Amino acid sequence: MLRPNFLVLSAGVAEQLGDVLDGSRLRGLAGPRSYERGVRYFDDGQVGALRVSAGQVAATVDGSDAYTVELRADRGRLRYRCSCPVGREGAFCKHCVAVGLSWLREHGESTLTLDDARVRLGSLSREELVELLIDHAREDDSLARKLLLLTARPAADGPVEVAALVALIDQAFAIHGFVPYREVWGYVRGIDETLDLLEALLEDRRAGDVVSLAEHALAAVERALEHVDDSDGGMGGVIARLEALHLEACRRAMPDPVALAGRLFVCEFQGDWDVFDQAVLSYADVLGDLGVARYRELAVEQWASVPRLGPGVQGDGFSGRRFRITRIMEALAELSGSLSEQIAVRERDLSSGYRFLQIAELCHERGDDEAALGWASRGIAAFPDPPDPRLRAFLIAEYRRRGLTREALEQSLAAFTERPALETYRELATDARTADQWPEQREQALELLRSVTPAITRRQVLRDQGLSELVRVLLWEGDTTAAWDAASEGGCSRNLWLELTEARRAEHPEDALVVYRQHVEDVIAAKNNRAYEEAVQLITGTIRELFNECGRANEFHTYVEEVRTTHKAKRNLIKLMASLKTTDPT
Repeated sequence: MLRPNFLVLSAGVAEQLGDVLDGSRLRGLAGPRSYERGVRYFDDGQVGALRVSAGQVAATVDGSDAYTVELRADRGRLRYRCSCPVGREGAFCKHCVAVGLSWLREHGESTLTLDDARVRLGSLSREELVELLIDHAREDDSLARKLLLLTARPAADGPVEVAALVALIDQAFAIHGFVPYREVWGYVRGIDETLDLLEALLEDRRAGDVVSLAEHALAAVERALEHVDDSDGGMGGVIARLEALHLEACRRAMPDPVALAGRLFVCEFQGDWDVFDQAVLSYADVLGDLGVARYRELAVEQWASVPRLGPGVQGDGFSGRRFRITRIMEALAELSGSLSEQIAVRERDLSSGYRFLQIAELCHERGDDEAALGWASRGIAAFPDPPDPRLRAFLIAEYRRRGLTREALEQSLAAFTERPALETYRELATDARTADQWPEQREQALELLRSVTPAITRRQVLRDQGLSELVRVLLWEGDTTAAWDAASEGGCSRNLWLELTEARRAEHPEDALVVYRQHVEDVIAAKNNRAYEEAVQLITGTIRELFNECGRANEFHTYVEEVRTTHKAKRNLIKLMASLKTTDPT
């Protein structure tokens, strides 16, 4: 539904905003695409009533959802924010543009402002103000929630109505159906207002009550997450805020450590959303020796039933239960400071080369390089076909550090043979040069890269991967001629073709023109407006320049007409090309 667009404005506000807000500022902050979309929103009447006071303007904009925008003058600068996903990342979005344009349209009109409303409200009696608020709250869920939260905060010497607060928490997390991505921001905003109350209670020295209320809220989060599209991470922020609030409340209230350890363990071990992940590390000062001992007792009891996994052994290595208890045991081992205990926990699962790598890295971090080398070597031996590339890279680095040139080259050569690519080629070059074997190793490596893909037709050259890795290697070595020959013979990826073309363009503009003409056709083949815009930009920019560089500027018009004729059925493309000038202004 479109909202009527009208303005409440005062001359004082106009002077403040007018210093920082004009059309060019809007365009510069937003960029061309966002500015044009903001203009459409403004023209279509999608900006609601402007709320202006004290040097700022706010409004709601109807987009894919209802988004709140605020623009304000601040010491000679324009400050802005919008509740849309783009705006929450700090960008000056199309909704900000639309609100700015709405303000500019009415700039200079002087009617009532919210400052005027404040003065009028000040003249009302207390009873009149209360009735006004209650009447609006009956029609506004957000206002009703704010009033209930305000009411729930006890007086300085009054009791905390825990049951009422629990009900408010449940209301904040209540879900009817499913919360889609575009509605999550509003849903989380309501939750944050409730958490504001819990933080206020903490500051009111009600830490004991906050501990239990935060635990109740965290349980509500876990239930709610099953029904929320949290792609943007809003609910993750709620969890982080609640965990921090709970920890601080525990530090102030110092609850019974044994009972707290039991609750934390159950929540961490049984939950599906990593709430209180490795809590024993964060809560060690609160739990003390008694609490940590109880936490360890509960963990060891569950750990005893976790089977060992070795190379080739199938088991429950990827189950949520195993993952969570392993995280708990790792945290306990880290807390103990014992390297042998940390290794013992990780030894319970040696079902992949990466597990060996984790132990090797742990030993290296703790200064036991002999053990690190041993674990890496064991991992390579246990999983040789092929080994985890990260494990092999660790082993190569360790050999290099020890000056074991032959061993490092052996592993680098094996890595390149298993995966012929620029990355492994560079590692091979490093070790082969150290061993004075690079010329012969390089020739063999290039031959392997040439054999990866057979020659293909010219039509496929711009589309297929072909000899991409060989081309990348030759470009890295600075041999653009050899790289071009390889790409022409066997093809390579589109982006690599363009990179190669730019490297040769100065000396071979004719070759570059051929590549970019084919690239334009591939872009158009995507058949969408964004692709058409890209194609037109290429034609008016790069291809026009290349015709000039080739001394064929007079042929550019003919080329454009060919594109129009070939793609005449693509009406959106033809519209974009309609204003195309085919002759230079000079």
